[in-house]
Amino acid sequence: MWFVHWLLGLAFYLAATVAVWIEGTGTLTTHKLTLDDVQVTTAPTLRTFLCLPLFLIASGIQHDCHHYLFSLKKYTLPTHPMFRRIVCPHYTAECVIYLSLALLAAPDGEMVNKTLLSCFAFVTVNLGVTAAISKRWYEQKFGPDAVKERWNMIPGLF
Repeated sequence: MWFVHWLLGLAFYLAATVAVWIEGTGTLTTHKLTLDDVQVTTAPTLRTFLCLPLFLIASGIQHDCHHYLFSLKKYTLPTHPMFRRIVCPHYTAECVIYLSLALLAAPDGEMVNKTLLSCFAFVTVNLGVTAAISKRWYEQKFGPDAVKERWNMIPGLF
């Protein structure tokens, strides 16, 4: 990882954290916290029922991909099933995580949380560029045939 890329990541997480905090401040200051807030008295919404498992599955896939990559001998072409059709499935999982969070954290009356949707867009573009660079590196290192049938990050699209 390049030093500049590392700094960009730190700046992104700092900015995203501050932006989410600022966006949520209004709700926090207008709502008095009581014990009723920690009781589960209503059924999950359809949004929660769909997006929470999506978040958990994407998080699990991302963890598995990172664990697999960590176990590889340095500069080895990944052969794990998640890497057979996608060069960077852990990037795909990261994007799904942000998308599910943008949907889950939507304010009342809104379809998405705009701050987290912006994070999703940034992460998708940033990791998309990195995935394309990774695929080119794999082609140079292992030959074009090694990754010719693999998508960069989004199956069927990119």
